[in-house]
Amino acid sequence: MDLINEIKYISLQISYIFSIIFCIFTLFHLLSNSNLRSTLHNHVPLILLLISLFDLCFNHPFTLNYLRTGHVQPSTNILCLFWNFINSTLTISTYLTMSWASIERHIFIFHSQIFTHRFHRLLFHYFPLFLFAFLYPILFNFFITFVYPCENHFNMFALFCAYPCALKVPSLALYARIAHNFLPTFVVVTFTISLLLRVILQKRQVQQNLFRWRKCRQMILQLMSIAILFLVLTLPTTLVSIVQNCCLSTFAAAIQVNYLNFMVRFLNILMPFVCLSLLPEIWSKLLFWKRQRIQIVPIRTRTNNT
Repeated sequence: MDLINEIKYISLQISYIFSIIFCIFTLFHLLSNSNLRSTLHNHVPLILLLISLFDLCFNHPFTLNYLRTGHVQPSTNILCLFWNFINSTLTISTYLTMSWASIERHIFIFHSQIFTHRFHRLLFHYFPLFLFAFLYPILFNFFITFVYPCENHFNMFALFCAYPCALKVPSLALYARIAHNFLPTFVVVTFTISLLLRVILQKRQVQQNLFRWRKCRQMILQLMSIAILFLVLTLPTTLVSIVQNCCLSTFAAAIQVNYLNFMVRFLNILMPFVCLSLLPEIWSKLLFWKRQRIQIVPIRTRTNNT
C-alpha cells in the first residue's frame, strides 16, 4: 500500500501543478473576454472551471498530504469536518452541473428561442445553474456535516477521515448515492446519447442554416468532450456502487476503494485541459499555440522616366 500511495502521490502531484496553471489561465481569459463570458453555453465550462479551481486549492492539498504521510495531518476533527464538507460539496456540484448541462444542451439546440426573453433566461438557465452548482450542494452538505444530530468518530488513517456520522445512517446514505451519484450519471448518459440521436435525425433541417449548424456543432462538441471525461472517470465506480447496493455488498470493494475512487480525483484535475480545448478563442493566448501571421506587403515597382 505504501508503494501504491507513492505512485498515487507522484501522479497526482505532477498533474496538479499543470492543472492549476491551466485552470487559472483559462479562467482569466474566459472572464476577461466579454463575448465568451456572456455566451450562455460557455457558462457550464466556466462553472466547472470554478469548481476545479476550488477543488485544486482547498481539497487536493489535503489529499496530497495524506498520500505523502499516510495519515490526516493535522489530526483534528475541525480539519476532518472542513475536508468532508469541501470534498462532498464540490463533488456533488460537479455531478449535478454535468447532469443539468446534458439537459440544457437540448434546449439550446432545439428550443433556443426560449432564451430570447430575459425572464426565460433567468428561469431556464441562471436559476438551475445556481441551484445545482451552488445552492443545493452547499445546503445539503452543511446539514450533513454540521447540523445532523450525531457524534462523529473520524479515522485519521483514512482518506477524508472516513465520512461524517450522518452518512452512516442507511436512509441518508442511500439518498446521497441515488441523488448525487446514480441519478446524475444516468441523466448524463441518457441525455447525451439522445442529443446525438436527435441531431442525426434532424441534421438536414439544422444544416439549412449554416450559422446555426456551426453553433450547434460547437455546443455538441462541448457537451461530448466534458461528458466523455466525466463518464470515463466516474462510471466505473458508479456501476460498482450500483451492484453493491442492489446485489452484492462486497463486490469489487478493494478495487473501488484503492483505484476507482482515486480515478474520480482526476475529474477536476483534467477539467481545465478539456475546457481550454473547447475554447479556441483562448488558444492563441498560449505562446506555443500562437499562430504566425504572414503579412503580405505589396511590392511597389518604380518606373524609370527616360
